[in-house]
Amino acid sequence: MVSPKGPMGEESSLVHEGDRRGMQPIEEEPPEDQPLRERVYRRLSEMIIQGEIKPGEPLREARLAEVLGTSRVPVREALQRLEEDGWVDRRRRYGARLKVPSRADIDEVFDLRRLLEVEAVRLAVRRASLEDVDRLRAIAREGRAATRRGDQNQVIEANARFHSAIAELSRNRLLAQTLAGLDRRVRWLYGFVRLARMVEHDEILAALEDRDARRAAAAVRDHVEQTRRLFQENWTAPRDR
Repeated sequence: MVSPKGPMGEESSLVHEGDRRGMQPIEEEPPEDQPLRERVYRRLSEMIIQGEIKPGEPLREARLAEVLGTSRVPVREALQRLEEDGWVDRRRRYGARLKVPSRADIDEVFDLRRLLEVEAVRLAVRRASLEDVDRLRAIAREGRAATRRGDQNQVIEANARFHSAIAELSRNRLLAQTLAGLDRRVRWLYGFVRLARMVEHDEILAALEDRDARRAAAAVRDHVEQTRRLFQENWTAPRDR
């Protein structure tokens, strides 16, 4: 069978047979607490973050509906939401395409991350137990082990879990939800960074253990800025398809 071709004769990642085998179709009768459009949105978001959809790749409703095993209506709704979230660009004569990230995106993401995570750790200092800090230490150890192995996927996973745990310890649901959305951006950007190590979290952990909010805030600011520099220094610009 001849696979459909993308721009410039390239085969689109959305129609690889391997992608079809690895992806479970979305059921037409979703649970009542999760509308189909939400499930499609989440699946497309994960495809973007995991690199299954490439920057600049056309996002055609019919093709996506076929790959996901659903109708075009929830796909259209999901694409509209992704456009509102800043993941999708629409150009005249080209239609909807996945955004191509740039160094400017790194600064936007880390500017916001610094502001929100400083507040999250200040709240966590007051609300986290010693058992919570021990859990964070265990995650940090996993990140260091992944760094020694040169396993970037596990480095990213451990780093995301560490920051997610701090957000949860803030006990502020809206703040944690906002940071979770921001973390999806960070995970996506990791796909364009040649990096296999995690910036250490030791100073953040020590400040949490000592209940020192000022020190914890300073440690988070320093951590975010170190990570920003690593992203900028190791950035590999994706090609606009």
